[in-house]
Amino acid sequence: MHALHTLLLSAIVFISACSSTGTKNNNQPDWIDSHSKHYPAQLYLSGQGMADNLNDAKDRARADLAKQFEVAINERSLQQQQYSKQQQGDQSTEKLEQSVSRQLSTQTTRTIQGIEIADSWHDQANHRHYALAVLSRNKARQNFEQQINTLDEKSRQKLKQAESETDSLRKTALVQQAINTQQQRLGIQSALQVVDASGRGKPATTSLAELKRTRDSLINNITLSPETRGTLAQKLQAILSGSVANAGFQVSAASQSDYTLLAEAKLDPPFKQKNWHWLRGTLELRLIDNSNNDIGVQRWPLKAASVTVEQAEQRLLSDIDAILKKELRTTMLGFSGSD
Repeated sequence: MHALHTLLLSAIVFISACSSTGTKNNNQPDWIDSHSKHYPAQLYLSGQGMADNLNDAKDRARADLAKQFEVAINERSLQQQQYSKQQQGDQSTEKLEQSVSRQLSTQTTRTIQGIEIADSWHDQANHRHYALAVLSRNKARQNFEQQINTLDEKSRQKLKQAESETDSLRKTALVQQAINTQQQRLGIQSALQVVDASGRGKPATTSLAELKRTRDSLINNITLSPETRGTLAQKLQAILSGSVANAGFQVSAASQSDYTLLAEAKLDPPFKQKNWHWLRGTLELRLIDNSNNDIGVQRWPLKAASVTVEQAEQRLLSDIDAILKKELRTTMLGFSGSD
């Protein structure tokens, strides 16, 4: 009887042990429900993924980790959106610039390196795969700081070149290149703040706002004489002059200008297709100095259609207006050949 009692007691203890230790969801890792002890939050960023197969679970884990950077970049991008208002006579132009946001997102996509799949687990009960992605804070911090140092040095070199440059257009282009570099730096700095335990990162020593004021001041001292050619020359003249002023350059007569900016819409003959009148061609923008030398040329494809040729032409002019308002400043500075 005593032996039987002992056997029963041993069986109960064994069953109890199985149910309390060995069957915790088939020995699931600690990181499924909380932080991993092997990859503590103070040393690692982590992300988790779950899917029907292991590869998808790993991809989702990497994406989950990357979201931490996306949030930081979105916040920084929002802060960098710019509102501006320009007054020309009785008309005012309001503009919200979001180009920095796109640059930050693109740059930071390239900066997130070193993400590893540290662990995975297969829950056989529900046939689900789990994966844990980790990123060493220390390694990432060193990588981001190195990228920032490279960008800062590039920015310093551009500004040093600008100081010694006598040509106003090239000087302005060099300052713009320093601005572009500092905008790339914003994305890296946001990523660095994510992995830096202090959240401080490496603040910039160059004021981006001051660089932009310097660039705008330099642009405002450059005078352009807008001229147009071709069948749409008269209608194109007002668009070109407005775009030059909108970009911050001074509009002047040819005899008093630093450069002549020549625009022409080179169009193929109109054709009709399925009751639609089509116009196709090319917008050409050419910069000429006072010695009649070509400084640079840029072309954009044009295409518009409507129920009449006149309406198609109007749509084409609207497209040209949008192109020049968006691209003229960048195109002008690109003509300098200073990069």
